Amino acid sequence: MKRLVLMGAGHAHLVVLKQWLREPLTDVELVLVTPSTWQYYSGMIPGWVAGHYSIDQCRIDAEALALAAGADIVLDTVEEIRADEKQVRLAGGELVDYNWLSIDIGAQTSVTSLRGYTGSLLSIKPLEQFHERWSRVQERPASEVLHCALVGGGAAGAELAMAFAYAGRTGASAPIEVSLITGHQGLLPGFRPCIRKLARRKLKRLGVHVIEQRAEAVGPLLTLTDGASMRPDLVVAVTGSEAFPFLKSSGLAVDAEGFVLVNEHQQSLSHPEVFAVGDVCSRSDRALNRSGVHAIRAAPALAANLRAATNAGEFATFQPRPYTLYLISCGDRSAIGCYGPLAFSGRWVWRLKDKIDRGFVEGF
Repeated sequence: MKRLVLMGAGHAHLVVLKQWLREPLTDVELVLVTPSTWQYYSGMIPGWVAGHYSIDQCRIDAEALALAAGADIVLDTVEEIRADEKQVRLAGGELVDYNWLSIDIGAQTSVTSLRGYTGSLLSIKPLEQFHERWSRVQERPASEVLHCALVGGGAAGAELAMAFAYAGRTGASAPIEVSLITGHQGLLPGFRPCIRKLARRKLKRLGVHVIEQRAEAVGPLLTLTDGASMRPDLVVAVTGSEAFPFLKSSGLAVDAEGFVLVNEHQQSLSHPEVFAVGDVCSRSDRALNRSGVHAIRAAPALAANLRAATNAGEFATFQPRPYTLYLISCGDRSAIGCYGPLAFSGRWVWRLKDKIDRGFVEGF
């Protein structure tokens, strides 16, 4: 029997498996390789930090879903792809052969600017490790104020900064002094000025110190562009994404940054038996932001194309929508949102985000 390996339990692969519960693949051995039983939903992690969700509300049992869909599950990490040999090598040393491979492992946090830092450093990815380490941080005495410096001014950095600040104010965590170091592009680069203004206002109300400068790590210190330095108790890296290094040596066609190049069918440009979706890939025909929204929307096309590949059928095209709905939680059960030229904020935006996020996780 021929084998289809799903590499990673990312959001798109979870949707694919859910579809195959209703319409199982036939005459194909299906294998899911993932390092953890759980898949954490990134959109709800700031809400967990702020105290609005339990961790069980923010994660999906990937193992149970895979088994229900008829897949074997291998709890391990892929360390090498040998595309020409149609093999992947696991961290445990095992080689797994495949006839078809689908990659949904996301990307890793880029910590290049923090490589020289010798203090306590916490990366937002992988989310499971973030959950474990932040849970330990929360166990400190209530009388101990934590100075937390987040490095990275994108949506994830802004959300987490507000979540930390809210948690420290409301007793969901011991007191936290929060600094957000955005880098030279400033807060929420790529967003419209009105969204950036709303976010600045909210961060200020929560007491977050926003520093729109670059930070260079020198031992236990962070040195800013203006020459000032700080020595935080904890640095949280929310510094954007970079491709896993092993993709460059996989034999697959990759872009200049090392992400897998795919066509409109989410199919590798160099190896037609390989598919990739989400943050791990780049479309060859158009530029797309690295967003979980695109991964989830691409999932139905990916499911159809993996079925077509295994049964010599016709491929579907993933056509992204012209606008994407972005919702940024603000810690205090309010949120900021935008859709194309429209911008909005308030508690009703949080309720909308909460409904969407809960609906996605509970759907599994």
